Amino acid sequence: MAPTRIKRIAVVYCTGGNRAKRRVQDDLTQMDCAQAVQAYPDGLLDCAQGCLGLGSCVAACRLKAIAIGPHGAALVDRDKCVGCGLCVKACPKSLIRLVDADTTITPRCSNQDAGPAARNACSVSCITCRICEKNCPADAITMEDNHAVIDPAKCISCGMCAVKCPRGVIVDADGVFTVNNFS
Repeated sequence: MAPTRIKRIAVVYCTGGNRAKRRVQDDLTQMDCAQAVQAYPDGLLDCAQGCLGLGSCVAACRLKAIAIGPHGAALVDRDKCVGCGLCVKACPKSLIRLVDADTTITPRCSNQDAGPAARNACSVSCITCRICEKNCPADAITMEDNHAVIDPAKCISCGMCAVKCPRGVIVDADGVFTVNNFS
């Protein structure tokens, strides 16, 4: 019998998009993310780790499982994603990662700035307040590089972190604890 393969899906670790302050006001409609990163080495956003929303990942996905959402950040349709990883390779900011498909509670911020700077850069960034960490009954959340990280081996998907997060950084892909379009 062949070993069972765990289904993986892509998750975008940024929900900021156009909620992050822009440094560059140029019209970027003729560029994809990789071209914009190369053209503007100092960054397009005050959040250096934020999703540019220019669609490199969308173009890479053959199944149309990823789109630019209403807030200008990439969103993955969990039902369509097969975990091929093409969007992961296409993202020049490494904001997309493959996770086990049963992982539903995820912190969607990769900002590495300390609280005040993160708050200034993006209205939905993790500000390292640690409320999620303090309220996690499974001790599954830690702060790494100034943002929440959930250990999937410890997480019991209770959603307490998603409910308590004052900035909406932690998202429940099933929409039970937080409202969510795609994932």
